[in-house]
Amino acid sequence: MTHKPGTDPLHGVTLEQLLNQLVDEFGWQTLSDMVRINCFRSNPSIRSSLTFLRRTPWARSEVEGIFIAFKQGKSLSDIKAELRQKNRRPGNNNSAGQKPAQQQQKRNKPAGDPWAAARQKDQ
Repeated sequence: MTHKPGTDPLHGVTLEQLLNQLVDEFGWQTLSDMVRINCFRSNPSIRSSLTFLRRTPWARSEVEGIFIAFKQGKSLSDIKAELRQKNRRPGNNNSAGQKPAQQQQKRNKPAGDPWAAARQKDQ
Protein backbone atom coordinates (compact mmCIF):
# COMPACT_ATOMS: atom_id res chain seq x y z
CA MET A 1 0.00 0.00 0.00
CA THR A 2 1.58 3.26 -1.10
CA HIS A 3 0.81 6.54 0.53
CA LYS A 4 1.51 9.74 -1.34
CA PRO A 5 2.87 12.35 1.03
CA GLY A 6 1.00 15.63 1.08
CA THR A 7 -2.37 14.31 -0.08
CA ASP A 8 -4.05 14.96 3.28
CA PRO A 9 -4.31 18.70 3.97
CA LEU A 10 -4.94 17.99 7.66
CA HIS A 11 -1.79 15.89 8.08
CA GLY A 12 0.44 17.37 10.77
CA VAL A 13 -2.02 20.14 11.65
CA THR A 14 -3.46 20.06 15.15
CA LEU A 15 -7.01 21.13 15.78
CA GLU A 16 -5.68 24.09 17.75
CA GLN A 17 -3.47 25.25 14.87
CA LEU A 18 -6.35 24.81 12.44
CA LEU A 19 -8.71 26.83 14.63
CA ASN A 20 -6.15 29.59 15.24
CA GLN A 21 -5.59 29.97 11.49
CA LEU A 22 -9.32 30.17 10.79
CA VAL A 23 -9.89 32.73 13.56
CA ASP A 24 -6.96 34.83 12.30
CA GLU A 25 -8.26 34.71 8.74
CA PHE A 26 -12.03 35.02 9.22
CA GLY A 27 -12.71 36.04 12.84
CA TRP A 28 -15.21 34.60 15.30
CA GLN A 29 -18.24 36.35 13.80
CA THR A 30 -17.70 34.92 10.32
CA LEU A 31 -16.97 31.47 11.71
CA SER A 32 -20.17 31.58 13.75
CA ASP A 33 -22.10 32.50 10.60
CA MET A 34 -20.62 29.53 8.75
CA VAL A 35 -20.94 26.97 11.58
CA ARG A 36 -23.78 27.79 13.94
CA ILE A 37 -22.43 26.67 17.29
CA ASN A 38 -22.57 28.59 20.55
CA CYS A 39 -18.86 28.31 21.32
CA PHE A 40 -18.26 30.53 18.25
CA ARG A 41 -21.10 32.95 19.11
CA SER A 42 -21.23 33.44 22.85
CA ASN A 43 -17.98 34.49 24.54
CA PRO A 44 -15.80 32.63 22.00
CA SER A 45 -12.41 31.29 22.97
CA ILE A 46 -9.96 28.82 21.52
CA ARG A 47 -10.14 26.65 24.64
CA SER A 48 -13.95 26.31 24.75
CA SER A 49 -14.09 25.75 20.99
CA LEU A 50 -11.45 23.03 21.14
CA THR A 51 -13.34 21.26 23.91
CA PHE A 52 -16.58 21.37 21.94
CA LEU A 53 -15.04 20.37 18.61
CA ARG A 54 -13.24 17.40 20.15
CA ARG A 55 -16.51 16.10 21.58
CA THR A 56 -18.75 16.86 18.61
CA PRO A 57 -17.82 15.03 15.40
CA TRP A 58 -20.26 16.83 13.07
CA ALA A 59 -19.01 20.27 14.16
CA ARG A 60 -15.38 19.21 13.85
CA SER A 61 -15.93 17.92 10.32
CA GLU A 62 -17.59 21.23 9.37
CA VAL A 63 -14.65 23.24 10.70
CA GLU A 64 -12.14 20.91 9.06
CA GLY A 65 -14.02 21.28 5.76
CA ILE A 66 -13.78 25.06 6.04
CA PHE A 67 -10.07 24.77 6.76
CA ILE A 68 -9.47 22.51 3.76
CA ALA A 69 -11.38 24.89 1.47
CA PHE A 70 -9.40 27.81 2.89
CA LYS A 71 -6.10 26.01 2.27
CA GLN A 72 -7.19 25.25 -1.30
CA GLY A 73 -7.45 29.00 -1.86
CA LYS A 74 -11.24 29.24 -2.11
CA SER A 75 -12.85 32.57 -1.38
CA LEU A 76 -15.10 33.18 1.61
CA SER A 77 -18.19 33.39 -0.60
CA ASP A 78 -17.31 30.06 -2.26
CA ILE A 79 -16.84 28.40 1.12
CA LYS A 80 -20.19 29.74 2.36
CA ALA A 81 -21.91 28.56 -0.84
CA GLU A 82 -20.46 25.07 -0.39
CA LEU A 83 -21.67 24.94 3.21
CA ARG A 84 -25.18 26.02 2.20
CA GLN A 85 -25.25 23.38 -0.51
CA LYS A 86 -23.94 20.71 1.86
CA ASN A 87 -26.46 21.56 4.58
CA ARG A 88 -29.42 21.63 2.21
CA ARG A 89 -31.47 18.49 2.65
CA PRO A 90 -33.74 17.21 -0.11
CA GLY A 91 -37.41 17.23 0.84
CA ASN A 92 -36.75 19.32 3.92
CA ASN A 93 -39.69 21.64 3.26
CA ASN A 94 -42.39 18.96 3.50
CA SER A 95 -42.77 15.86 5.58
CA ALA A 96 -43.14 12.31 4.29
CA GLY A 97 -43.56 13.41 0.67
CA GLN A 98 -46.89 15.12 1.31
CA LYS A 99 -47.90 18.09 -0.74
CA PRO A 100 -48.22 21.41 1.13
CA ALA A 101 -52.03 21.40 0.75
CA GLN A 102 -52.22 17.96 2.38
CA GLN A 103 -50.04 19.17 5.23
CA GLN A 104 -52.28 22.20 5.76
CA GLN A 105 -55.42 20.03 5.83
CA LYS A 106 -53.80 17.72 8.34
CA ARG A 107 -52.94 20.65 10.62
CA ASN A 108 -56.41 22.20 10.38
CA LYS A 109 -58.21 18.94 11.16
CA PRO A 110 -59.85 19.32 14.56
CA ALA A 111 -58.81 16.91 17.24
CA GLY A 112 -61.47 14.43 18.31
CA ASP A 113 -63.14 14.55 21.70
CA PRO A 114 -60.80 12.71 24.07
CA TRP A 115 -63.63 11.99 26.50
CA ALA A 116 -66.14 10.65 23.93
CA ALA A 117 -65.47 7.01 24.76
CA ALA A 118 -65.89 7.64 28.50
CA ARG A 119 -69.20 9.47 27.94
CA GLN A 120 -70.57 6.64 25.80
CA LYS A 121 -69.55 4.13 28.46
CA ASP A 122 -71.49 6.04 31.15
CA GLN A 123 -74.70 6.16 29.12
